[in-house]
Amino acid sequence: MSAAKLQSVIAVVEGLTCNGEAFVSIDNVMVRVPGLLPGDKIELKLHENGKVADAQMLEPSPERVKPDCFFHGPCGGCDLLELSEKGRKKEKQAMIARTLNRIPGGNDAYLHSFQASREIIRYLPRVRLHQSRNYDARESGYLASENYSQTPGGVVPVTACAIITQALSRRLVAARKILNQLPVFLDNLTLMSSSSQRSDRVVGHAVLMKGRPVGHHHDDLTKIMRAANLKGLSVANNEGKIKEVLGSVSVTGLIAPEVAGGPYDAEPSFFVQGNIFQNQVLIRKIIELCKPATGIRIVEGFAGAGNFTLALAAKGAQVDAIESHPGAIRTGVKNIKRSGFEEKITLVEGDAIKELSKFKPEPDVLLLDPPRTGTPSIGRTIAKLLPKKIVCVFCDLEACERDSIAIIRSGYKLTEAAGLDLYPRTHHVELVCLFERA
Repeated sequence: MSAAKLQSVIAVVEGLTCNGEAFVSIDNVMVRVPGLLPGDKIELKLHENGKVADAQMLEPSPERVKPDCFFHGPCGGCDLLELSEKGRKKEKQAMIARTLNRIPGGNDAYLHSFQASREIIRYLPRVRLHQSRNYDARESGYLASENYSQTPGGVVPVTACAIITQALSRRLVAARKILNQLPVFLDNLTLMSSSSQRSDRVVGHAVLMKGRPVGHHHDDLTKIMRAANLKGLSVANNEGKIKEVLGSVSVTGLIAPEVAGGPYDAEPSFFVQGNIFQNQVLIRKIIELCKPATGIRIVEGFAGAGNFTLALAAKGAQVDAIESHPGAIRTGVKNIKRSGFEEKITLVEGDAIKELSKFKPEPDVLLLDPPRTGTPSIGRTIAKLLPKKIVCVFCDLEACERDSIAIIRSGYKLTEAAGLDLYPRTHHVELVCLFERA
């Protein structure tokens, strides 16, 4: 198409979408401009259909800063690294406000103060490494971002990472080095540390490529343990089923960190909250909104190994918890026995969507901490369970909007919301919502 048919528009980037893409509004239409930041002054070249042909930055945002990581860009993990910490906090609050604005009655909900992370580095207790898929360029590291798909082997050979804990940082280079020397047989390798900054205990979880038998690579897995100084390593096939465990794969402090009876265990094969400083803040917010006490019955979906479950039971509530991951169930049972709250907790293994509606109707609280995809069929679940109120922990704002609308259509209203920054230096934001019967 010729340049004469392109429309030139000067605009200032207004903010970020839920997935972190910059956008501007032109004639009340959102136009996405990836790779830019809020406050950037840009010139857009638009086709007649409104699609972007080109975008050039004229003036950088006053909140732009020089990234402090050599691997920023190809890595893509800390996607807001060029935005100042002040700018990041401001934009995350704006992202929350825009999300609430799209939810019926969301603007009427009480919005708690945004909880920024106490620390913006050394907060992440897990790291995932990948072997190169390019047999001529043997490397390992983090997966490359979508904008750098031509990176050899699809990985970025990081030698340092500011957001992982010190214990993980000390092992990063050694883990990469041994993966470079071994045959390409792993889909990924996850390393996990405890929440204690004084502890040097690190464990791992290896997922094999499809068709790779565990026995054939037993020596290779042992080499990984020794080279990276791991206290334990679980090994799963490509479907996620654990086939072998070497050593002990438990780490402490990542589950219910302030609850008496701990420290409680976690393992690298299942999800834990990704910020050793903010997890306590998140748990306190859950307690504040759920209001657990003796005589209160709470049904919890996606319970993990007991991060919220134990904290709620410690306040006297009766908790019926559901979790699908076998490792989380096994560890959760161990944590519950250690806590002394066995009489207050029922832990059920199964799919939360299928199992929630089987519980006795009208619990005082339905607590959900779903994955990024949200809770499919949440409306049907609520219609059967009929909770008095619902508390949801959303780690994806699009899922928050979608699920919230379904909950509201089921006869509830959004009354309170609280934003937390669990992943500093990135666009990700956690939003906890309280729904009460309309």
